[in-house]
Amino acid sequence: MDWLTDEMLLYGGLTAAGGALLLSFLYFCFSQIAKTRLRARLDSEYGERKKGPGKRKGKKK
Repeated sequence: MDWLTDEMLLYGGLTAAGGALLLSFLYFCFSQIAKTRLRARLDSEYGERKKGPGKRKGKKK
């Protein structure tokens, strides 16, 4: 019966790792979709952002 426990741990761990990988991929996809929708909504309400030199952090000389 020991081999059954070892195999269950192995395949259970592989299943859990695969599930976590799948869920992280789905989360990434949905967050990118939400980000795109939010940017489109903000652009429609406030206008597009101007592209120029960004703000630098730190002291000016």
